[in-house]
Amino acid sequence: MLDLRQLRALRAVAEHGSILRAAGALQWSQPTVTHHLRGLGRVLGAEVVTSGSDGTRLTAAGEAMLPHATAILDRADRAVDEMRSLIAASRRRIAIGVFPSAGARLLPSVVRDLRAAGFDPDVTEAELDPLMAAITGLRLDAAIVYDAPGRPTVLPPGFRMIPVRQEHLSVIVPAGHRLAGRDDTVLADLRDEHWVAGATASDPVDAALRAAAESAGFTPRIAMRSDDYAVVAAYVAAGIGVALVPQLALPVHLDTITTIPLHDAVFERRIFLVTAPTVDAAARRALESSLRGPFGP
Repeated sequence: MLDLRQLRALRAVAEHGSILRAAGALQWSQPTVTHHLRGLGRVLGAEVVTSGSDGTRLTAAGEAMLPHATAILDRADRAVDEMRSLIAASRRRIAIGVFPSAGARLLPSVVRDLRAAGFDPDVTEAELDPLMAAITGLRLDAAIVYDAPGRPTVLPPGFRMIPVRQEHLSVIVPAGHRLAGRDDTVLADLRDEHWVAGATASDPVDAALRAAAESAGFTPRIAMRSDDYAVVAAYVAAGIGVALVPQLALPVHLDTITTIPLHDAVFERRIFLVTAPTVDAAARRALESSLRGPFGP
């Protein structure tokens, strides 16, 4: 059976490169560090460190175990901190991650509803891949994510991926654009336009646009790229191009652009709540209810 002291010994040796320095950092004796490393080796069925003239380093088994040890120790430290906070303030911290374009529209109600349920939310904003890495590494309790082609959705045991809403993507154009105000526009009407796209060609929104445009018989011409939808909207307002933008990222108070409905193409993506095993039923209910409700400007 794993002992947290075994994991602390492994992490300390990885950080300090010798049992002597690891013992000093942990304020243990050298025999104590050695004892716990040997105990971890017995649990795993393989030695986790090897010593030589240049110090002590992790074996292949030790290197493979290190990320798990780090995640378990971080989670254990958080558990102690949270329980101390809970005892002191009768509130429990919950770490939430959210992708950038969802922040302004979804987070206000999420934070409000969690606080009302007795939780103290700690919010991190990040792109999709770092969010998924953080929650599977137990650095986050929950994450608000979206589906993206080619990304796996299989999670470790105990994690949940719950669909909470469908998000529409809209084409935005300058307010005086030739197609503004029309109700019979099709995607092919935009074949001659320049487009303001995401920061990289692999952007999921761009991938959806390319697939639909190919079906409509053209390839979008990219004029500019940005990973900030406020900047994208400013480029569109300046007449640099048109853009496909998620509903959550649409500017609220910008009268120099407008959306145009397309009759032959529907762009949507699903929004999910991912929860770690650390999330209890009350927090999950509060998150689901908030995310499924209407969002404001």
